[in-house]
Amino acid sequence: MRHFDPPAGLASPHVQTILARIPAKRGDAPALPLENVTLECRDSVRLEARVSSEPTGAPLVTIIHGWLGDSGSWYVQRTARALTASGFRVACLLLRDHGGTAYRNREMFNSARLGEVLDACNALVEQCSPTSAGIMGFSLGGNFALRLASHADLDRRLAACLAISPVIDPAATVRAIDTGWLVYRKWFVDKWRLALKEKQAAFPDEYRGLAGAMRLSTVAGITDYLVGRYLPYRDSNHYYSHYDLRGDGLANVRIGTHIIAAEDDMVIPGASYAEVTPNDHVELEMFRHGGHCGFLEDWRLNCYLDRASVDFFRARVGADA
Repeated sequence: MRHFDPPAGLASPHVQTILARIPAKRGDAPALPLENVTLECRDSVRLEARVSSEPTGAPLVTIIHGWLGDSGSWYVQRTARALTASGFRVACLLLRDHGGTAYRNREMFNSARLGEVLDACNALVEQCSPTSAGIMGFSLGGNFALRLASHADLDRRLAACLAISPVIDPAATVRAIDTGWLVYRKWFVDKWRLALKEKQAAFPDEYRGLAGAMRLSTVAGITDYLVGRYLPYRDSNHYYSHYDLRGDGLANVRIGTHIIAAEDDMVIPGASYAEVTPNDHVELEMFRHGGHCGFLEDWRLNCYLDRASVDFFRARVGADA
């Protein structure tokens, strides 16, 4: 992996996070993979993915977006462009209720639903038939990717995992959002309200009570409201414990795994990573700067993650330059 050290004016985590959303060199970017694929998962669950049709037989990288993102999110689009331009086939997996799929499954999304994501990733490998494959996730998607890297039923062709700014301690992340800069809390809460409205519209009889959640103004408050009413957990702490990666959360990872994180991330507290038990299969690349999924190298908005992701997967699952 390359060294990352942005110039002083670009070091602010807010500048990193916000400017990373601006598409760089949009006119020069290759067309993104947009073929819709429906994936049959356990318990009659259906998830969707957007998959590139070319190059067939190339190593596959499945990208998992963050919470309230989708296959069109800026970080997914940017990374998909970098990988496809470097000879990889890319699948952008949509988590339940994300990307306009609220109508697909009656039960509501929650971050502990790993089984269906495992089935979807394995199904993508089967359908695309690569010789080798990897998983990449951002933020909450990075948390999913790390848990998949630990799963005994993961397809053996999935041999590498890259997690960008992954959620490690869910409760700490919620606190960081709710007590940090108002702009971030408002962004998450507003996006969540829209997602809840979509769910309510898809299943009006089942989700009449979501109006109460939509009146709340914090991530913690909405989570507390949903747990017990729509999510099968005793309380929010019980819910968070099901995808908390501290302690031995990564002890069972058996594939090459790399984490890229920033100490100044305003959403994922840097101290969370120190609470993870070391594993020889897991490398942590922690930078002083980078914000949340930012990692811009210069004022031309070149992104460290583009080259880092290509280098990582080329070394572990291969692809033509």
